[in-house]
Amino acid sequence: MLDGQRIMKEFAYIHEEGTLPEPLDRIPFFESFQGRHLNDILYSSYFIQADPGDEVIKEDQEDSRIFVLLTGSLEVMKNGEVLATLATAGEIFGELAAVTNEKRTASVVARSNTLCLVIDQQFLREIKPEEDNASYYAALYGFISRVLADRLKKASVLISKLEKELEEVKRKK
Repeated sequence: MLDGQRIMKEFAYIHEEGTLPEPLDRIPFFESFQGRHLNDILYSSYFIQADPGDEVIKEDQEDSRIFVLLTGSLEVMKNGEVLATLATAGEIFGELAAVTNEKRTASVVARSNTLCLVIDQQFLREIKPEEDNASYYAALYGFISRVLADRLKKASVLISKLEKELEEVKRKK
């Protein structure tokens, strides 16, 4: 512990160039990249192991890492309130800060023993400047836009359902 905080374990990720190991080969995020782009992502990646209660992402922190959930479950929290649960292997989180360069808008806390692959976007930007690597960033931002569009679609369905329930409650009054 450091100042009352537990330190998550980090492990280097070592891969054989040109291959994607088994648990990662089923994750849609990696399907967006091929060849050297995939290798660049993997070279800039590492694993973190979080115990229940560990804060993987801290609200208001400046950070541009993208996380891929491999095992375990996490809660997305804003001002101490749980907004969502992440429990499916392959779920991506933290991608918004990689695009907007803004501080984290929510915390992500481990609910169980959790393993994530962490992609260090800042490191990638240093070795692969955007102006020189358009195809890589097109693939990255294309994938992130699909993730965000899917989340927006799910949120729209939920909002529509809640609006209907609210109208029903108003009619009963």
